[in-house]
Amino acid sequence: KLLSIGNDAEGGYIETRWNMVGELDRLPWKPRIDVIGRTKFWYSGEENQVEEVCDGDSRPVQVYFYDEMWEIPAGLALLQLVTPAGTIANSNCASGDDVIA
Repeated sequence: KLLSIGNDAEGGYIETRWNMVGELDRLPWKPRIDVIGRTKFWYSGEENQVEEVCDGDSRPVQVYFYDEMWEIPAGLALLQLVTPAGTIANSNCASGDDVIA
């Protein structure tokens, strides 16, 4: 799920916050990986080009670099695979962020 998205035209990147969920129902303990993370996408092009593309302009914007970060350590995310669903929280942050539909 996409939780939020923002554009920093001056910095030349778009930042998203998302929730990745995967269920492994075939295992007896029914583990579930549930991670909240953020991804920044740096794009090339004119400074205001992203807004113009979003408004229907046909000029492409190319992503040349991205950076991803999870809100919990990778080790805790892996522990979700060996414990029953819901045992380990998906984020160290307080919830309350609105989900983008």
